[in-house]
Amino acid sequence: MRNHIRQAGMSMVELMVAMAIALIGTIIIFQVFEVSEGIRRTTTSGGDAQQNGQIGLYVMENDLRNAGMGFNDTPYAGCNVNAFDSTRAPTGFSLLMSPVSIVAGAANTAADSLSIFYGSQYVVANSTTIQSTMGTPTANVQIASSGRYGFREGDLLILAQPGTANCELMELTALVDADKFSHDNTPNYTLNWVASGAVGVASRFNPPGGSFQFGGVGAAATRVYNIGNPYDDNGVFNLNGPTMPVYNTYTVTNNSLTVASKFSSAAAVPIADNIVHMRALYGLDDGVNNNTVTLNPFYVAGDGIVDRFVDAATFDAMGAAKPWQYIAMVRVVMVARSALAEKSSGGGACDTTTAAPTWSGSNLGGAPFNMQVSLDLSADPNWQCYRYKVFETTVPLRNWIWKST
Repeated sequence: MRNHIRQAGMSMVELMVAMAIALIGTIIIFQVFEVSEGIRRTTTSGGDAQQNGQIGLYVMENDLRNAGMGFNDTPYAGCNVNAFDSTRAPTGFSLLMSPVSIVAGAANTAADSLSIFYGSQYVVANSTTIQSTMGTPTANVQIASSGRYGFREGDLLILAQPGTANCELMELTALVDADKFSHDNTPNYTLNWVASGAVGVASRFNPPGGSFQFGGVGAAATRVYNIGNPYDDNGVFNLNGPTMPVYNTYTVTNNSLTVASKFSSAAAVPIADNIVHMRALYGLDDGVNNNTVTLNPFYVAGDGIVDRFVDAATFDAMGAAKPWQYIAMVRVVMVARSALAEKSSGGGACDTTTAAPTWSGSNLGGAPFNMQVSLDLSADPNWQCYRYKVFETTVPLRNWIWKST
């Protein structure tokens, strides 16, 4: 009789125990994963905010340190320079003759915007003056023969007549005699300084009808500022060229820091993501004490020491008496946030950030500039779901402080 070996498997009880152990192990693994993933997300998001804020502030600070170069005759600041660009639509635009200008946000929840202007001409440091009134809008401009050093075809010039609102951008198209230059709107002109030979370029920044007829004598003589040449790249127009003048406007749009150039017809370019707020203050050396600067007991206009900080609304309310010549520094704060929203700790409303971030700048009610002030992020109803990094700096406007007069 053949013996049959009994083949027995796992019982139902054993299977249930094994499944229970596996499920418990899986739950533990996913709990550990959830915690580690939360830590990773928080660390990565914080790192992204740190990086975006540093990049944005670095780019802006670099521009601020150059602000005012090329036209730092401070008594003549604040003029709206009429400008023309045949590549734009519309062709007319304006440049405020100031190293910086701040436009206040429409509300506390809206970011300020900051415009920075400087020339990049490395040969000419000071302005020269016009010697005789222009006979016609297209007439050659006569300046002091000793003041034409460093001028060449393609240079962009600002002509400003003291005591008037007449300021204009000109493109130098030809050197005439020893003390004159042309700014006509001929189809093409020659860059005689290009090493590889003469190059014909279009007169882009001169309007067809000519300019205002500048003149004046003595203290009222029109000032001529050389702010750079956009054709230094061997006769090719280069927005990033070494002597291209800069007029950059920084704004916060759709949670990104963007920059737009007035010398370009292109749209604004994003330079840092997840920037959600920006504020800026003027630091004025105008001898007025509003209790925002308490370290300096002496308030003397023009002594190189900041006397007060004011926001854009306060500055604009001064009207025609705006002290453009006394802007000594700019204080800026930028708020960067994490890219991803985080879950609440209890499953209810977000509590990642329970209090709005603060910065040490204000002039509201005469509060000292080092008093911590909250930044209003409530435009986003889910603002408490994110983490934030605050970056602030105060940048002296060295070209404006040193002046050229």
